[in-house]
Amino acid sequence: MSSVEKIFVIGLQPGFALSAEAGARLAQSDVILASPRLYETFFVSAGPFLCQAAPGPLNGKILSGKIKIIPKVEDTISFLRGFEGRASVLASGDPLFFGIGGVLLSEFPHGEVKIYPAVSSVQLAFAKAGKSWEDVFFVSLHGPKKRRWRPEDLPLLASLYPKLAILTGGENRPEGIARFLPEESTVFVLERLGLPDEKMTVTTPQQMKENGRFAEPNLLIVETRVGLIVEAGGGFTGETAEDRDTGGSVDKNRKVRFGLEESEFEHSGGLITKDEVRAVILHKLRLPAEGVLWDIGAGSGSVGIEAKRLSPGLDVYAVERDPGRLAEAAGNAKKFQAGGINMVRGEAPSALEGLPAPDRVFIGGSGGRLADIIKFAAAAIKGGGIMVVSAVALESINEALSFFEKEGVFSRMDAASVAVSRMAPIGRESAGGKNYLKALNPVFVIRGWRS
Repeated sequence: MSSVEKIFVIGLQPGFALSAEAGARLAQSDVILASPRLYETFFVSAGPFLCQAAPGPLNGKILSGKIKIIPKVEDTISFLRGFEGRASVLASGDPLFFGIGGVLLSEFPHGEVKIYPAVSSVQLAFAKAGKSWEDVFFVSLHGPKKRRWRPEDLPLLASLYPKLAILTGGENRPEGIARFLPEESTVFVLERLGLPDEKMTVTTPQQMKENGRFAEPNLLIVETRVGLIVEAGGGFTGETAEDRDTGGSVDKNRKVRFGLEESEFEHSGGLITKDEVRAVILHKLRLPAEGVLWDIGAGSGSVGIEAKRLSPGLDVYAVERDPGRLAEAAGNAKKFQAGGINMVRGEAPSALEGLPAPDRVFIGGSGGRLADIIKFAAAAIKGGGIMVVSAVALESINEALSFFEKEGVFSRMDAASVAVSRMAPIGRESAGGKNYLKALNPVFVIRGWRS
């Protein structure tokens, strides 16, 4: 043992013996920390498990005398900071797989924490279900909020990945999660893995909602058949033989992350960010894998929706003052499985108060208050953040450029004019079916970086 090692994180799994080294660490520890559920599982329900698995003179009485039950991770960290002796922290399965091990490694100096993993619950679940997990996407709905997804993200994740492993916990139980899963999914519910009363149920989301509660702990494997490409305007369907065999029941909105067309969005009076301009905006935003995006003047929601599909880990806030347009945005988000987008009704900048600090800001509409919105958002944006403004009116262009150049909020800025011309038929009989390029309104895209 290294002289600095003093926190031993020991993974446990019913039916699997502790290694000799992990058992020795338990014996050497001055205190053993456990959550109420782990204590119930390994010292009450499983009774003699630890004392049988651990080597030497270790027995249940000695272990029980050392145990301190701590319900919350943050309380465990606080206790360990003030503890001078050697401590073992009990964990379920592999402590580094969405578990307390990763948290403790990040909270304590290098070398103080030693991990002893067991077989993870996910390994056991896929073995019991008889499924490969090479292509699975892992979704944690428990643990620290900064490291977990929300149930509202599941429709989008299921549309992008054919197989999900969902770690449940707390208020996020299978019967509640079911309403966020595609109806065509097959769900494997694995209850109390490794214990004598373990159970696997193969079911559907609808049956899950009807059948009531499942025993804890549990996890879900969700399989959803995924189409190849969204059905876009102009007949570009990407239909497969499998789709035709099932009568076209596969939702073709699946799996496409980028390239949604304006004709697919519900919008009013042509008020939508045009496809080519949206592509430039999303490029300029340099979307991170995680973080917060404010989509101000969201309109039909096209920018925020496509951003969410590109980076599912983004927390998107679509801010729109017009209730009709906000309803359109909500409907579009549902259509494209981006239900995790937060719809915020109100006029910026006042509607921005109380929102989480953004990593990215897009301003597509301002209601005549562009300078105030830019100023508010610039004060709120995190270090390293990016703000992008799109503008058509000359006054708005000048206002944005003036702020970016003179206020000194951003360390760098750039601007581009996006001029798009689209092929269209010449509307005269004498034209003989010929086409020309019809120009759209040019749009300025202005960007600032905050170092």
